[in-house]
Amino acid sequence: MNGMTRTLPRPAPRTRAPWRAFEARHARRIDSEMREGRSPRCPCCGDPLQAQPGTRMSRYLPLDASGYDLECRGCRRFRCIVRHTLRSLRLVRMRRLVAAVRAAGEPLRQGRETEAAA
Repeated sequence: MNGMTRTLPRPAPRTRAPWRAFEARHARRIDSEMREGRSPRCPCCGDPLQAQPGTRMSRYLPLDASGYDLECRGCRRFRCIVRHTLRSLRLVRMRRLVAAVRAAGEPLRQGRETEAAA
């Protein structure tokens, strides 16, 4: 290559960190501030949290539930606040019941299969 060094292209630097949810202990602190009637502040940097009309978690919300995010732009962290309706609470309870029945039914099937094999 005639003494010329070849440089590989560098990947583009990340301009912004991704948004992350607050840790559980920080979320509890935000929730307690809201219950006390105070404006919630970021537990990490102390800036006031800004409410956004939608939520990043909307695809995971049950039917009829709505939500909004409290976010800290400096830390790029958010807290999803979910507002349930009677219908969405019923749906969540039914999903939990189905999961519990499935979990409880698995050992019974395995136990019956081993008894039949013996």
